[in-house]
Amino acid sequence: MDLSSFDAQSARDASFIAMVVGVLGVLLVLKFVSSLVTKLLLSALFAGVIWLGFTQRDDLTACIGEIQARVEQGDLSDITCSFLGREVTVEIPFQQ
Repeated sequence: MDLSSFDAQSARDASFIAMVVGVLGVLLVLKFVSSLVTKLLLSALFAGVIWLGFTQRDDLTACIGEIQARVEQGDLSDITCSFLGREVTVEIPFQQ
């Protein structure tokens, strides 16, 4: 899958899915893994996935808010938003 073909909403959905998978992963690790060290390492890994998903979603939401504020002021210049270091397209609603 090519990340450059993502639009902003798809990127936000992907980050939300990453957070959900991270939470489910932590729960499964805590339930089924018996070694304490393995539990800690895998929990830290899934916590990193959750953190990455949250921060990427938050940054993308802030960028979309900035674009919406500029559109409301009449500025239609390009603003690039990024998701995992790749540019994503943002649909600008044109008012007629």
